[in-house]
Amino acid sequence: KKRAALKAMATLKRERAAKKRAALKAMATLKRERAAKKRAALKEKADAKRAVVEKKRAEKKAIRASGAVRPFNLFVQQTTSGKKGKINLKKVAAEWKALNEGQLQKYRDQAKKNLSKRRATRQSMKRTPGKYALFVRKNFPAEFAAAKKNTTNHKDAFKAATRAVAKKYKSQ
Repeated sequence: KKRAALKAMATLKRERAAKKRAALKAMATLKRERAAKKRAALKEKADAKRAVVEKKRAEKKAIRASGAVRPFNLFVQQTTSGKKGKINLKKVAAEWKALNEGQLQKYRDQAKKNLSKRRATRQSMKRTPGKYALFVRKNFPAEFAAAKKNTTNHKDAFKAATRAVAKKYKSQ
């Protein structure tokens, strides 16, 4: 009887130990899965942040690619490109002042073209306005004019007009 009881007790202990090991193993895999999910989420967040930075960098590069938008800057770029070492800007400025009207006009025209390119690039990068922005653009001037009649304080008129436009938008 004792032997059977000891045997049953040993079996029970083994079963408990096996259950404990299985539970610990399950906990370990659960921890690993959670850690992997956390790492994946952090990586995704970092990738999203990096993508935003890259997009901004690309936008700035596209804007810079339009060229100089001031005639003097354009002149400086063209006269100093390819030169190594120190560049004497006083000499460059003196050369600029020595140019006649015809030569200056060439730089002005090129700068104007570059400016129009830059404006077009910037315009293409703007995102389209949402419903509320379009609504505000349409309704705010009238509301602001009406609010200006009621008060002399510009700030209070702006707040009142903003509240009125928001209320009007919500009541649609």
